[in-house]
Amino acid sequence: MRIGKTITTAVLSAALAGGTLAAAPAALAQPAASVAATNYSCGKVWYSGTALTKYGDSGNRVIEVQCLLWFHGYDLARDGKFGDITYSKVLAFQKKAFPNKPAEWDGQVGPKTWAKLRA
Repeated sequence: MRIGKTITTAVLSAALAGGTLAAAPAALAQPAASVAATNYSCGKVWYSGTALTKYGDSGNRVIEVQCLLWFHGYDLARDGKFGDITYSKVLAFQKKAFPNKPAEWDGQVGPKTWAKLRA
């Protein structure tokens, strides 16, 4: 991991020089409480709409779904392909985001799920 090596090098350099680190590197900053207040989790807005995104889709909308899921703690590749893994992560997210609304657990990202992903 390049960031890990950079941080380790900075910490060791500061320790050997008898100094302290004034501030953590920007790369270590924690994500904001609201995804909408940031530039999203992949560092780029891939898609800002709310069109239905579902199994079999590919492209920027799917990358945005994957980035937002990753931001919310779901480990998955951000490859732009809505397959089995993305489907299962969307479903898990929906169960957490809409705990008492099983009708929302469809594994598709429509306007309500987009809103929750970006909240």
